[in-house]
Amino acid sequence: MRNPTGKTAIVTGAAGGIGGEVAKLFDRQGIKLVLTDINAAGLTQTARGLTREPLCVPCDISKPEDVRALVAAALKHYGGVDILVNNAGIIMPALFEHCTYEDIERQVAINFLGAVTCTREVIPAMRKSGAGHIVTVSSMAGLVPETYSAIYTATKFALRGFNLTLAIELKKHRIGVSTIFPDSVATPMLRYEALHGGSPLTFLSPPQSPALVAEAIYKAILKDKVEVSIPASTGMVSKAIMCWPWAVTKIWPLLEYLGNRKKPALAEQLRQSLPE
Repeated sequence: MRNPTGKTAIVTGAAGGIGGEVAKLFDRQGIKLVLTDINAAGLTQTARGLTREPLCVPCDISKPEDVRALVAAALKHYGGVDILVNNAGIIMPALFEHCTYEDIERQVAINFLGAVTCTREVIPAMRKSGAGHIVTVSSMAGLVPETYSAIYTATKFALRGFNLTLAIELKKHRIGVSTIFPDSVATPMLRYEALHGGSPLTFLSPPQSPALVAEAIYKAILKDKVEVSIPASTGMVSKAIMCWPWAVTKIWPLLEYLGNRKKPALAEQLRQSLPE
């Protein structure tokens, strides 16, 4: 998709930090927007920052009937769907032994099954138009384990396998599939992690801006990138170390120690600078 101007994009999690920045960037590039989130008030706030009025559709992506209604609304309003950005996600930090079944099911339902459902529902529209692109925002936790977030990590690992498979299967339909692996990003979700027992590994490096992730998503569409890590160096190291899984159990305690040393200062910074 060399020139997405005039195309139609669905962006999930559009009330959040990354989703809001994706909406702004796509708006500047002349992409028609369908914004969705469970947070209707947040959608309205995102829409206010755009030059053109988007179609805002409140939706719980863990409910297939909501997703079907979302895609139907997009088709009715714009006549097609060319781009899907699977951005919605949640995290409930805790040691796995302390996780409730409700927390486990909610993270799997939104982070993995929600993205799967959105993807499944847009494929017929993309096939009909003869092309499309699906981008999913994973996490560096989709490449390496993130302690205190075992279920979150599992969903992000699952997304990688799912999308790599689709990149092969959907190529014949001229539908590109990309997965984005950001390190920690300065969003309200990171603030929540910092104040509610998030993994020390999340705080090893200063968080990146959501705008940087939005730019990576846009470039992945333009260049048909299968995987993009942000920063690229962290992604390369993460993929390399996973060639020796035994080393992970040896190195991670040291990384946790370093992350815990940095976490209090960063948590205070996030508490003051970001909304709840």
